[in-house]
Amino acid sequence: MSEEWLQAQYSVLGSALIESSLVPKIIQLTSASDFRGSCQTVYLAMRKLFLSGSPVDPVTLNAALKGEYKDFLAELMLVTPTTANLDHYIHLCRDQSRIFAIHDLGRELQSTSSVEDIRKLLEIANGQMVDKPSLRITTMADALKSFMDRHTGKTQYLGWPISELNDRLYAEPGDFILIGGLPSSGKSAFAIQCGWHWAQGMKVGFFSLETSSEKLFDRQMSAISGLTMDDIKRNNISDSKWTEIAALSSDIVKTNLELIPAAGMTPADVRSVTMMRGYQLIIIDYVQLLLGSGGNRTEQVTNISMALHRMAQNMGVTVVALSQLKRKNDDSAPDNSDLRESGQLEQDADIILILKLEKKDDPDGNRYLYITKNKEGTTPKILLAFDGKHQTFTKAQRTGEVVQQLKAYANKEKRRRREADYATWDSGQMTILPPSTPVPFTD
Repeated sequence: MSEEWLQAQYSVLGSALIESSLVPKIIQLTSASDFRGSCQTVYLAMRKLFLSGSPVDPVTLNAALKGEYKDFLAELMLVTPTTANLDHYIHLCRDQSRIFAIHDLGRELQSTSSVEDIRKLLEIANGQMVDKPSLRITTMADALKSFMDRHTGKTQYLGWPISELNDRLYAEPGDFILIGGLPSSGKSAFAIQCGWHWAQGMKVGFFSLETSSEKLFDRQMSAISGLTMDDIKRNNISDSKWTEIAALSSDIVKTNLELIPAAGMTPADVRSVTMMRGYQLIIIDYVQLLLGSGGNRTEQVTNISMALHRMAQNMGVTVVALSQLKRKNDDSAPDNSDLRESGQLEQDADIILILKLEKKDDPDGNRYLYITKNKEGTTPKILLAFDGKHQTFTKAQRTGEVVQQLKAYANKEKRRRREADYATWDSGQMTILPPSTPVPFTD
């Protein structure tokens, strides 16, 4: 144990003995593992008194310790220079405690030959790097000031490649987003399209547990270059297309998207890579393939969901996880309970999107994108057109919508030509371009 850590322990406990009003703060911000030896014994006695509602001072603490630590308590007060630096003492205690614990884990790792035991020790080590949540109390004055600061000027939320989603979803850093769908519904294609879009302004990590990085990049190259997937699979790329790809290369390499083969990873592994690479947003394809602890699949997926949710909140990283759905015999609209193997996914997610074929016998046709959970907005469905040759989604338009748009255009053109003395009327019909061609739209 370092001299710095020992002095920090003494100063934290001495501050509590000098000024008893600091005891609640110390109990809230520290744990027994932050202390060692006699300091840990004193801390545990102090916490027991506090939790029982008893006063905590040198007299009561000495009595709780049966008079065996009288001289030590006096020393704690004597060596504490000032209570004004308590926050600094607590910070030192916690940091040094982590270092000590990680050194212990390192020694265990050296003597461990089991891969599973090593994985568990690494998860514990990762857990040591997560700060204990600190108490935050917000007064109404603080809340009002924060409201004014947050809602003055332009708002910034996660943008989407489908513009209609921008008016409905208000995703922020730290949110946990699920994209569900049955196999072949287009989850991965939609996710990589979103990832490419997000990576234009932030650093994005795409953790793929099912599809290779090469296949994912092939799909994205099809989307951005105009090459069909058939051309790419058959290496049928013309010289002119290679020239176009060369022209795109500078934009491609500047895109801040990284592809990570993640087969066999745990949530702790994902967190480690995210911290190491400094990702602001991660995509996991898909959540049921991560390795989790638990006696059965429901427990495992529950623990995975909770770990990803904590990671999003603690690190301020947006986590987008893909999820398989349960198969249903009917053709009803999907809902959150369709997420496979754990209701915890539904509980933890801030936003849930589910893709479903418009016609189940048409795998190349339109998809519905259902917004089935949206904590801060509505839950509509959006019809998307899927271009399988280029692995892209766009907002679909039904025939009736197209007719309405053409009708609106015709009426606008009719008014313009009438004002210019060019339009002719004939029983509600109108001549548009060219003047000899009638367009039979009516109001």
